[in-house]
Amino acid sequence: MTRVDFYILPEAGLDARHNFACRLVEKMFRLSQEVCVLTPNAQQCSDFGQRLWAHNPTSFIPHRCRSDEKSPRHELSDRVWITHGDELLEHHNVLINLSSDQPTHFSRFERLLEIVVTDEDVVQASRERYRFYQERGYPIANHDMRR
Repeated sequence: MTRVDFYILPEAGLDARHNFACRLVEKMFRLSQEVCVLTPNAQQCSDFGQRLWAHNPTSFIPHRCRSDEKSPRHELSDRVWITHGDELLEHHNVLINLSSDQPTHFSRFERLLEIVVTDEDVVQASRERYRFYQERGYPIANHDMRR
């Protein structure tokens, strides 16, 4: 059964959410985990890919956007995917959800990571997703990063 982790950040805004997601991707990559990052649309998919390249100047996180399927395949770049919509890949260890919706195919993953910032619309959508996972019996862990 998929384990769901909520990370509650002290900041507001898309930048805080994406920066934290970059840290999570970097950590999972170092742990040799396969990661899929779900964004709400094609533009944010591309923007997150650019942010990931610039995130840490001393690290290298090869990744592929779902629209980059024509680019050469490589074992390392196949470990981190960025996608949008329902175009989720079939086999990954970790799904990081940056959309406001509950991912359709999240149960294909071992872990689902949700990042909550202090924006009211994000908080409300996160509460609804939390209730959804809880009502269906998924194990949930909360990580309060405000402390």
